Amino acid sequence: MNFPQYRKKFDSQSFYKITSFTSFEEIQLIGKRFFIHNVLVDKYFEKIQILDMLNISSELYQLSSESEYMEHAINAANYLSSQ
Repeated sequence: MNFPQYRKKFDSQSFYKITSFTSFEEIQLIGKRFFIHNVLVDKYFEKIQILDMLNISSELYQLSSESEYMEHAINAANYLSSQ
């Protein structure tokens, strides 16, 4: 499998850039706020989560694209720099 892979939650409130089997970046939109999380996978739950995202094994995750992820990353960076 080639990395990065891009996914989003079904409600389009979280966007993921999966950089390996053990790490991913998440951009969360909560109201008008943005949160960015860099996750290094070391817990069992996180390992299952990353496999679910990669396999799209539930309706929770959908395919996304680099351009969609970057659009939200730019918006998040602009929001965070204005705070």
